[in-house]
This record gives sequence, structure tokens and C-alpha cells, in this order.
Amino acid sequence: MEKKVKLINLTPHELNICDSEGKVILSIPPPKDMPVPRVSIKSEVVGNINVDGVEVPIRKVVYGDVENLPPPEEGTLYVVSTLVIIALKEKGIERKDLLSPDTNPDSSVRDSSGKVIGVKYLQTVF
Repeated sequence: MEKKVKLINLTPHELNICDSEGKVILSIPPPKDMPVPRVSIKSEVVGNINVDGVEVPIRKVVYGDVENLPPPEEGTLYVVSTLVIIALKEKGIERKDLLSPDTNPDSSVRDSSGKVIGVKYLQTVF
């Protein structure tokens, strides 16, 4: 028997998990009493490229600290933005309790106007 886990959505939007046909099978709203984890971002211009006579600046992005991330809790998984997970990984911080919505084309479920209404998968980089 699989061990049940508690899944907490720490994104600012309702999380809809869909089945293979795109039908919503689980909806998890963000908690009202927990802040959304955020990453500070700094960037600097590191050069330019010339495209058809137009100079286009290129910036390097450096991820700063992650704020509002709760500590690991036994039996609990947190859904956060992919940026949060990437920023932690870049700093060498491994959190196996973090997942993010997989918005790749084979996972995103969209309505008739193209708006994402859910995902078929959650993802991790750890």
C-alpha cells in the first residue's frame, strides 16, 4: 500500500491536476494562511548581439534567496514555482519535498482560448 502524502499548493493560483484526457481530477487551492515562496532576481547586461543591424542587449540572471519557503515536514510535499526549485538547485540546496506544475506541452491542459487550466504531471529537478 502506498503511503499517503499531504500536498500543499504554495503557488498563487489554484492547482488543477488532470487525467490523460484533460479532465480535472484534483483541485488544490493555495492556503490562505501561508505566503507564496518567492525568489529575488538580479540581472546585469553582459553583452549585445547584432540582429539585422539592431543591437539587442543580453542579460545574465542571478537568482537570489528564496523567501517564505516552509521547512520540510514529514509526509508533506509542497508545490512551488519552477523558479523556486531552480534557484535552490543552483545554490546546492536539495529539497526532495518540492514539486512544481509541469507546464510542458505534453502536460498542460488548455481551454479553447489557450489558457492553461491544469497539468497532467508535477515535476522536480532533484
